[in-house]
Amino acid sequence: MSSSLRKTTAALIKRTTYSATSTLLPGSGSARSGPPDGQGVAAEIEKSIASGALKQLKQQQQRQQQQQQVAEPAAKVGVTTATATTTTTATTAATTKAQTAVRPYSEVPGPYPLPLIGNSWRFAPLIGMYKISELDKIMHELHVNYGKMAKVGGLIGHPDLLFVFDGDEIRNIFKKEEAMPHRPSMPSLRHYKGELRRDFFGDVAGLIGVHGPKWEAFRQEVQQILLQPQTAKKYIKPLNDIASEFMLRIEEMRNEQQQLPDNFLHELYKWALESVGRVSLDTRLGCLKPEGSAEAQQIIEAINTFFWAVPELELRMPLWRLYPTKAYRSFVRALDQFSAICMKHIGQTMDKAAARKAQPEHEADISIVERIVRKTGNRKLAAVLALDLFLVGVDTTSVAASSTIYQLAKNPEKQQRLFDELKRVFPTQDAQINQHVLEQMPYMRACVKETLRMKPVVIANGRNLQADAVINGYHVPKGTHVIFPHLVVSNDPTYFPEPKRFMPERWLKQAPAAVTESCPHAAQKIHPFVSLPFGYGRRMCVGRRFAEIELHTLLAKIFRKYEVSYESDEFVYRVNSTYIPQSPLNFKLTPRPA
Repeated sequence: MSSSLRKTTAALIKRTTYSATSTLLPGSGSARSGPPDGQGVAAEIEKSIASGALKQLKQQQQRQQQQQQVAEPAAKVGVTTATATTTTTATTAATTKAQTAVRPYSEVPGPYPLPLIGNSWRFAPLIGMYKISELDKIMHELHVNYGKMAKVGGLIGHPDLLFVFDGDEIRNIFKKEEAMPHRPSMPSLRHYKGELRRDFFGDVAGLIGVHGPKWEAFRQEVQQILLQPQTAKKYIKPLNDIASEFMLRIEEMRNEQQQLPDNFLHELYKWALESVGRVSLDTRLGCLKPEGSAEAQQIIEAINTFFWAVPELELRMPLWRLYPTKAYRSFVRALDQFSAICMKHIGQTMDKAAARKAQPEHEADISIVERIVRKTGNRKLAAVLALDLFLVGVDTTSVAASSTIYQLAKNPEKQQRLFDELKRVFPTQDAQINQHVLEQMPYMRACVKETLRMKPVVIANGRNLQADAVINGYHVPKGTHVIFPHLVVSNDPTYFPEPKRFMPERWLKQAPAAVTESCPHAAQKIHPFVSLPFGYGRRMCVGRRFAEIELHTLLAKIFRKYEVSYESDEFVYRVNSTYIPQSPLNFKLTPRPA
């Protein structure tokens, strides 16, 4: 159906598009074989006129030469005036042309909406061609079919989605955003926090799915603590301890062929959850114990359900507003269970902090929740922040770790270079990670950045326009949801030559000559608004520094101790809100010599 529709549309466009030069002019047409009648008479008349006019022409030329000698100074002034007039006219014409060049929003290319049902049918089960689990393919198809910008309008119950695939335009939108930037809203989460569970959240709804003054007030309270580099560095030691404990789990998980189990991603979830719990609550949840933790398992399942349900609720027809659909019921149940378990531990942390009479001996023993309570005196604010950290800090970090391990396993020469770097900063395999060591691993950071470029855990970001704007030559009205498809743009050869090639050297400030020769694009300048895994500006992820320390610490331990390989040729991902590996993660770990 889609192929036929595209062909019909292309034919209509071709039929109605024409060039002004193709219009038949008087006298145009096929050439004749002989001269028309009366051509000889016309030639004689022309000769007579020419001979009679020749004398007049000579006399006229003599008079013009005399006048030119007299009028030469004035001519120079006239030329200057004429030039200025011409320049002014040209400027006015250019301005008028620039003003008229802005095309109306209705002309933005995109899939044609049908009467009444618009484009919503494309996301519908059975009849729709757009699968929620294949958002990456949808965005790539839009880019291929419509170019730098594509509009998906006519979504019942939802504003238009405007996909922008141009790095410069993305930069312009980010640079011009107001003091309180608005992401495309999540009505389902806003409904949950603002109506269904308003008795708990009240006016403190957190950072996720919140906009305007409430978001600004919450952000101002927490960012001074979370975004300070020194705050994150205080937790290097406990995160190092958790990574070391996870390495013992890896030893236990390997089979006789030195392979990890197929569900290794689930084990990474446990590691990420244990790390978030330690930093935010100063609590060990017991995720890494051999017997496991029932509560940790419930939290992980709730987070996975949340990320599955959100696109189902936000992109399909919002029937959940009329009656509780299956996706809506799963969404509410997951958030309720998640909140109940987390709040139990959050409450215990707050009670322990209140009962503490003296300052802890070590800064790392003060949780993020306790720091927020000490600064603001607002227990509700600290609790909601902890919920946000758990909700978005587990899935993303674990997926980034698994994808980076895969890329290095499939590129042994890059893995060897990383090992050389780690061997230099780690004298022994069991060396402890500290702030100095983390600052001495530029290639490690480059490997993570390159992985997030190729397979970003969040495949798109966006803004809700708060004022009319001109984007890519089109007038875009206020209220439009502008989507930045980082997955597609960061894999566009326009910005990253050989985008399918894993080249961490792209991100190094100074690439050695030998590296530049083997990787021609190693020293290229990266467009700063193409790959934004942690957001940008005032929407920068508040947990970014903690996630980077957590991720770099574990990867350093794995690749310092093991040579990692992956036997399968294909690495399949599932796409909903995040880019989650679906392939068995049975990495083979070969111990390196001590």
